[in-house]
Amino acid sequence: MSDKEKINIIDILDKGLKQSYENLLRHKAALDQDMVFGDENGQPRIVPAREALAEYERVSKQLLA
Repeated sequence: MSDKEKINIIDILDKGLKQSYENLLRHKAALDQDMVFGDENGQPRIVPAREALAEYERVSKQLLA
């Protein structure tokens, strides 16, 4: 497998993971559920999925700009 093919596979996986995460956020937000993240100390941090989705969208837009 060439380096170009490896990079292509990584790009495909990356896009799939991002789409899956966004779908999870949207689903949980629609159900008014929370997301659990780990903070910098490894402690659980509970965030409403709507807030997590809004932050995800804000950061995504900044990265695309």
